[in-house]
Amino acid sequence: MRRSIEGRKLLSIERHMMDEKIDVVDRTSDLPEFILHHILSFLPRKEATKICLLSKKWNCVWSSFPILDFDQALGKGNIMPDTSLDNKKRVEKFMNNVDTSLSRFHDHNLKMQKFELHMTLVDFKLASLVDKWIELAFEHDAREIGFQVRTEVNSWYTFPRTIFVAKSTNGCKLEQPCTWSAVKFYSLQKLVLGYLCVSEEIIQDIIRCCPFITDFLIVGCHGLKNLEISKLSKLCKVEVTPLEQEVENIKVEAANLQHFSFNYSRERQCLLDITACQNLKELYLTDLRITDQNLHFNISRFPHLETLEVSGCIMLERVKISAQRLRMLTFETCEKLLELEIDSPNLSSFKYFSLENVFPMIFPKNAPCPFELTFVLYNIVDTLWFLKLREFLAMSNQRKVLKLIVICEEVTFNLEDLRGITLPPSFELELMMLEVRMSALSIDCGSLIDGLLWSCRPKQLSLPTGLESGKKCIKVLCKDILDKEDRDFSCCWRHHFKGAKIKSIAGIEGEKLLDCKTLLDTLPTLVEGQEIQFRLDWNTICMEGCIRI
Repeated sequence: MRRSIEGRKLLSIERHMMDEKIDVVDRTSDLPEFILHHILSFLPRKEATKICLLSKKWNCVWSSFPILDFDQALGKGNIMPDTSLDNKKRVEKFMNNVDTSLSRFHDHNLKMQKFELHMTLVDFKLASLVDKWIELAFEHDAREIGFQVRTEVNSWYTFPRTIFVAKSTNGCKLEQPCTWSAVKFYSLQKLVLGYLCVSEEIIQDIIRCCPFITDFLIVGCHGLKNLEISKLSKLCKVEVTPLEQEVENIKVEAANLQHFSFNYSRERQCLLDITACQNLKELYLTDLRITDQNLHFNISRFPHLETLEVSGCIMLERVKISAQRLRMLTFETCEKLLELEIDSPNLSSFKYFSLENVFPMIFPKNAPCPFELTFVLYNIVDTLWFLKLREFLAMSNQRKVLKLIVICEEVTFNLEDLRGITLPPSFELELMMLEVRMSALSIDCGSLIDGLLWSCRPKQLSLPTGLESGKKCIKVLCKDILDKEDRDFSCCWRHHFKGAKIKSIAGIEGEKLLDCKTLLDTLPTLVEGQEIQFRLDWNTICMEGCIRI
């Protein structure tokens, strides 16, 4: 009897909870349409589509949803060129879905907020359909438009100029373009053109007809030799990544431009002129053949510059960075870089990344932040390399964080090779991050640890877990820095080494729980992405180079 009463109580509670849930759903449905649209904007299109099945109200909300985002890669279609029959059928199905959705949107004469299309055109007979979609996106006053349309190799989908030709009152295209002022798309703020054939004339059409663009991105496009962007008073962001090595000149004149990114090719020269953009705050240059003088000249024209990233610019040798407001500075894979002078009193982040084992002379004339230094070790690492690292780190007293990614197959370290060489003192590092990849599984981890701890004195040492190569290195570390009984004092860095403790294992802290045995027992259970951290203590005496006799 008692169980029956309790059962009825539970049933009553469950019904009450269900009524509350239904009430919540009903109350959500009663919200204004623009709020429901905002809710849908946080969902992937595939998930948002399912919402329309909840009720007629949600179906109407979905039909008028102003964000149209179609990505072929999210389905089973291959986004890369694939002319197989199965993929053609999948692409046609995808295109039918896009066309149906746009036609329904057009029939209701709704205003569009965003239209994005990512697809591969495998049949040029369907190109007119893509033309139609682009035209509809512009006609429906979309604020954001993005088209990335890939095709087969050596063929390109051409952006249609017809959208900038005025229509007559009966909807027919006029044979000749009328006055440009008659065709304006004032709503458009962001435009992304990807993997299209875009001529210089089309760029000028866009500039004339879309005067309020704030973001203009050109990615992997074909057909441009001279790119000139001007007369866009609200332009804030420009990104250019040519796929073909065709662009010879780029000139941007935009008084309010704050972000400029250019990714080119090391093999060809491109003349870049953005000096008129005096309010620029962020500058990203990748694989650009730019000289020391040209880089310095450009930077000197940007008094408000806060972020500068230079990557793969192989002509740079002696660079001087003087920017009073600069906060973030990055140099990556500039393989001929010899000297870098930094005069930036507000700098909060400096990162240097090397793939070529390049050790430039870095002079922090005025740079208050720690240096984050990353080296990828893929060639043979020997005693001379460790000497260069030691000299590089000791070049300045700047606080430093060092990350080493080891992918080489051979590491050797023998102090006898340095006999007679005057050595700088070993530098004290804030943190060393050591990542040993599987390609380096066969290296001598003992030589690697000896060489690194001879080159510098890290306060903290961290290693990721999950790979056999990393586990091998961690076991050597346990023996070398944790196990006092087995510690070998034959290498001179150990004479100045006081001891080490495990700071954390996979985020778990607590010195009583963390010892060498616990680490070795736990190691097989740790998965990729976790981390082990050691805290190292050193004598205050600066380590001079000592040679084993």
